[in-house]
Amino acid sequence: MSINLQLQLSIAPLSCYEAKRCLYHLAREGIVTLWQDQRPLTSDTCLLNLSAECTSSESPEWLSERLAAAVWKETSRFVRLTCLVDNDETEHLFTFEEPDYQRLMPAFRLRMPPLRR
Repeated sequence: MSINLQLQLSIAPLSCYEAKRCLYHLAREGIVTLWQDQRPLTSDTCLLNLSAECTSSESPEWLSERLAAAVWKETSRFVRLTCLVDNDETEHLFTFEEPDYQRLMPAFRLRMPPLRR
């Protein structure tokens, strides 16, 4: 059974171009961005914050891992990602660091089906 989920994502460091590519890729995956903010970190990097929603039958942990892998595939490198998933009953907070990148990416490198069902 699919449920509506509210998402809060923070992704950094990204170039402005990578931030736009991540937003585009998340939209292709069925993530609807409600608002987004790009805050400069240096002259050529930024922090991308966004609030979004999606419909999914996946667990919050699995959904967050898939979103992290999607961002990492789009940027072709590690970036730090924090994901808050709210399903109206509970909130789940996930922070993805470099060990998570090394653990998750081998499973997602060859093929990653879209989130949209």
